[in-house]
Amino acid sequence: MRSKDFVRAAEGTLEGPLGSSRTAAVDILAKDRFAAWTVSVAFLFVLCADTLLGVVFRPYLDGGTGDTTVWDVLLLVAGRSPERLPLDSWEPMMTAFTWLREHGKENVYDAVFFTQHVKFQYPLTSLLVMEALSAVGLMHLRIYALINLLMVVATAGGMALLMREFAERMGFDRAMRGGVSRLTLAALGAVAALCFYPVVKAFAVGQIQVWLNAAFVFATLFYLRDRRVLAGVLLGASTLIKPQMSLFLVWALLRREWGFAVGWAAVVLPGFAAACALYGFGPSLHYLDVLSFLGQHGESYYSNQTVNGLLHRLLHNGPNLMSTTNGDTEWRGSAFAPYHPLVHIATLVSGVAFVLFGLLWRIKDRTGALKGGRQPIASFLVAGTCFTIGTPIAWVPHYGVLLPVCAYLLFVLIDRAALERTGGDRRRSLGRLLMLGAGFAILSNDFFHPLSELADTSYNILQSYLFFTALMLLHLLVTTADAPGDAPGSVSGAARRS
Repeated sequence: MRSKDFVRAAEGTLEGPLGSSRTAAVDILAKDRFAAWTVSVAFLFVLCADTLLGVVFRPYLDGGTGDTTVWDVLLLVAGRSPERLPLDSWEPMMTAFTWLREHGKENVYDAVFFTQHVKFQYPLTSLLVMEALSAVGLMHLRIYALINLLMVVATAGGMALLMREFAERMGFDRAMRGGVSRLTLAALGAVAALCFYPVVKAFAVGQIQVWLNAAFVFATLFYLRDRRVLAGVLLGASTLIKPQMSLFLVWALLRREWGFAVGWAAVVLPGFAAACALYGFGPSLHYLDVLSFLGQHGESYYSNQTVNGLLHRLLHNGPNLMSTTNGDTEWRGSAFAPYHPLVHIATLVSGVAFVLFGLLWRIKDRTGALKGGRQPIASFLVAGTCFTIGTPIAWVPHYGVLLPVCAYLLFVLIDRAALERTGGDRRRSLGRLLMLGAGFAILSNDFFHPLSELADTSYNILQSYLFFTALMLLHLLVTTADAPGDAPGSVSGAARRS
């Protein structure tokens, strides 16, 4: 080759096989450097955002309300004060479990939920957890808190693994080969999980949702690794506690994900059979009465981040704050919002819309993946997000499903920003990265106290900030699921196939 051609090839300006190969190599190297720097910046951003908003500004955000924190729970566990531990989920479950032990196969929902006004809103299959703990002699408040803590740790570990898996699947494995880069990537996933407010809040108030958050993180990991049966097993176990996760069975069947469906059924069918044997088939079906009631009423309390909660608050149909001065306007854990036909209809319509979108969006992804095209993980995450947003009641901890969504979007948006050719396109991609960062910062902190000043005004729509942030992330998922590298012949696509 002539020296002039060699120089032009080195500069990436030579046309032909040698020039295009050199250009591709330069593009891959630049992309890997951009990815490594962006992950490092993301790690620092998570640390800074949590330090500033979660520590420095915490007195201004929580207003000294004395809300239970993770640190408070750990002190209660270590200080041998289990009677003061928060029991958001465990208390109603223990009430129902004790009632069934005393009354046998009778209608526990009529007695506990409708008569005693104890919010046991779970299917009877959820009590299999209590049966297992009782069988091994671990029915103790401190044990519940310690198990929840282990689930938070598992969530952090799962996110560390998921970040590395996303990096490899998205073609960034070269950028993350170094020991420091791999450690930074894993630390980003773990720290993000420990800073994520829905995850932290679930533990702080004693919700069994910490189990479901951990299960969804690992289900995402197994689905990404093409271990569909294990993913189905985990979401099947989640269905025993949270029935709306049964929608994933329909989602899987529509996509002919037979392994996923088998894994789901292998857990749910024996679990339901065991619950019927222990508590009766009739009482198990009476849970439908509870679901109907929840769908008609919902919750006006600010922590309900759904269309239902938003409309109740806008219409001032029920209290949305915990008041200690006026018992008549105080939100109580045993109360629900008054029935309102407009809210009921809007809840039903929006719920159906979200569920259908989650079920049908990119329904042919699996076929495309088998032919070497795009992977269906985006459809999986969209389904999880829609099934959460579309329910009548979704508390803050329920939005732990957005943690894997943020991880996935980080790499998709890095890919887009690195491969955009024009300045305008790159600025738009960087703008989306900033949107993701802002969304994560919002999801990782508690802004409810300062916004509670708006509770009695028409601006209380801002109390639904978590709901709107979830919609923003869903928008990013849907509009950026196909990175530039998914195009045939692209540099990123070649890197992923190599």
